[in-house]
Amino acid sequence: MKIAQGMKLISEGWIPKPKGFRVRFQQLVDGELITGYSPGLEEKPLDSDVTTWRYAWKLSRATQTEDKFILPGELVNVTVVDDREANINYYATGKAEIFNPKNISDDQIEK
Repeated sequence: MKIAQGMKLISEGWIPKPKGFRVRFQQLVDGELITGYSPGLEEKPLDSDVTTWRYAWKLSRATQTEDKFILPGELVNVTVVDDREANINYYATGKAEIFNPKNISDDQIEK
């Protein structure tokens, strides 16, 4: 294989390095489950997936409740995404992770 062919294969199959990371979460606001980010989409993202996962864990633990309903201020379905909104695997396991997972139906939302 010629180098030009090899370089073409690499450029077509190369996984681009993320430009940054954010914590994505859901939160109950005025009876509606909304998606939020930290840092916000208008802010500079974090540059380390490890730092972002640690931050995600701390956010979820600081707001987590044992209630079956999502309570005001609680962050649920907390994960880490890159600048393209792709989920980032948890650095400790290499697998997808969601902190404080809660999947609810409309009748479960406490109003």
